[in-house]
Amino acid sequence: MADDGEQLPRLPTVHPDVSEWDFPRWFGPSTPLRPAAVARLFEGTGVTWWVVGGWSLEADPARPRRHHDDIDVAVRRDQADAVREALTGFHLWQTYPGLRPVYPGEPLPEGLDQMWVRRDAFSPWLMDLLLSPVDGPDWVYKKDHRVRLPLTEVVRTGPDGLPYQAPQVGLLFKAKHARVKDVGDLDDCWPRLDEPDRRWFLETLALTDPGHPWLDRVSVRG
Repeated sequence: MADDGEQLPRLPTVHPDVSEWDFPRWFGPSTPLRPAAVARLFEGTGVTWWVVGGWSLEADPARPRRHHDDIDVAVRRDQADAVREALTGFHLWQTYPGLRPVYPGEPLPEGLDQMWVRRDAFSPWLMDLLLSPVDGPDWVYKKDHRVRLPLTEVVRTGPDGLPYQAPQVGLLFKAKHARVKDVGDLDDCWPRLDEPDRRWFLETLALTDPGHPWLDRVSVRG
């Protein structure tokens, strides 16, 4: 253990040649929580949290359409200290630039927007924690601050009573990667969106990523 005042060690960053398939061999496996388990984890903490990513696009999270390799959970960036207090019994790791632990009591790096969570080095990764920027009552799109919505419109209650990201917002994030699973989420989710949500998605994607192929893919369907 380090003496008082001794600087804690810095681990090397993840090498670019370490693929997602090799990652578990280097850093351990992942056994992601389900949304209900996340709710139990934050119960009574006062932290504002909501499920994002693929889970937020499920019509019924109790009966997911596809397998989810992880679970992404967003919290307000201005509640970062409360989040760390709520997760005192867990290890938090920053993901950029390079994967390294965020030690207890250590100031959060400037611009930190993502952490991975596990209990300790002998335990699997449990969730991907995203620190979402907010401005007063508004959620702010971290990739383009021109885009904002009242947080009350971004977070919706799912059929299981838990907080989920509004699907049109989830699709905006997924458009950046447009992987096979993201396209599948788009095709499954689009028919369930109402007209205002479809219009917001199309207008926002056109603003932030003009010419994105998804604009033609969904506009054909109306």
